[in-house]
Amino acid sequence: MQSRVLIVDDDRDAIETLEDVLSADGHACEFAPDAAAAIRSVDGMNCDVVVSDIVMDGMNGLELLDWVKRSHPALPFILITGMAGVPQAVDAMKRGAFQYMVKPFDVDELRQVVRDAVRVGESARAALPSHRPPGEGPFAIVGSGPAMRALQTAIDFVARSSAPVLVSGETGAGKELVARAIHARGPRSGRPFVAVNASAIPQELLEGELFGHVRGGFTGAVQARKGLLTEADGGTLLLDEIGDMSVMLQAKLLRVLQFGDVRPVGGDRSHHVDVRVIACTHRDLRTLVEEGRFREDLYFRLNVLPVVVPPLRDHREDIPALVAHFLAEALERAPLSPVRAISDDAIAALTESSWPGNVRELASCVERAVVFGIGETIHVGDLAPLAEAVRPSWPSSSDGGPWTLRRLSRAYTDWVLAETAGDKDRAAAILGIDLSTLYRWQRARRD
Repeated sequence: MQSRVLIVDDDRDAIETLEDVLSADGHACEFAPDAAAAIRSVDGMNCDVVVSDIVMDGMNGLELLDWVKRSHPALPFILITGMAGVPQAVDAMKRGAFQYMVKPFDVDELRQVVRDAVRVGESARAALPSHRPPGEGPFAIVGSGPAMRALQTAIDFVARSSAPVLVSGETGAGKELVARAIHARGPRSGRPFVAVNASAIPQELLEGELFGHVRGGFTGAVQARKGLLTEADGGTLLLDEIGDMSVMLQAKLLRVLQFGDVRPVGGDRSHHVDVRVIACTHRDLRTLVEEGRFREDLYFRLNVLPVVVPPLRDHREDIPALVAHFLAEALERAPLSPVRAISDDAIAALTESSWPGNVRELASCVERAVVFGIGETIHVGDLAPLAEAVRPSWPSSSDGGPWTLRRLSRAYTDWVLAETAGDKDRAAAILGIDLSTLYRWQRARRD
């Protein structure tokens, strides 16, 4: 059967050269002018090898390599560059490249490398399961910077266990994606993954939702329901926003974690379930414990394996890769949009923005730019009307006059506190002052 090669390059002459060489060797060639188009092609076609340039607008070849290795680990990836460099070659091989070649390349060598890649890819795919684990689709966890590499490592370790997990992080940072990745990479991946948001359901109804109820267990219970804990038996239950759960329900949940016992509302007997619980929260549960709003024993039960999801501002280096991913996803939902790429100036603006809504806000911004786009390329001017975050995150004067240094310092301190969601320890670290100094500044403002 004829093998298929995806060529990723924004240089038309280079594409034609590669096509001539590889077509003569019997390969069918497909083309992508940038990484975003390549992502759509890889997911949409059964290609055997990717041959990509490194230097491209937006997401570069190394970042595309990272994406391919996460979402299609058996797909061989060959990098070609016009800039020779031993450190870059070593980096490419460490990231999983099949081969790293420098222009001008030897034609016979390229042919042999592609032949070898096709053969190795066939063997690797034969050894992989025939389906992708549930919840672990392309770009489930995006980013190759230090913070995200640390997160990926934590997920891999935590996935080996069946102990409870506490995933914490700001709203919109991707806590549920992390929970799904933990489930997908673990031994329970073929079993149910059930999610419930504790803050989205009235507390008086949440007990029945989780534990189920017997017929006649309460007014309106005309038929029995087994509940989400039973539905998740053998798999994973995600309890999102666990910090909003009532203390009464916390006590019942503690018994499930200790003994696996579930008693439906109105029932007179319990049954056993085998469920891994992953709890997510944007709140500081330790503070809630001190305030008497969260059970300390439940906190220690849940906090066996803590995983912290970093806010987007702490891994800005991943924003270009995230933008490329969200662009590809948005174009799948809006195929009639003329947008096909995003410019360097737009990516720079997105990278420098504050993103208080984290990854979720960035995804929404890219989605709007695609839906309302009128040209092939999104420029920074196209983003300004669409996202409040794409603006300098600096306080402005209401009276138009220059600010005193005292006023500017106060405004900046307020902004840092807002960006850290009121976390004074973190705000003091960002400001470069002691926590006691920050408290003194705040008292001075009140006096």
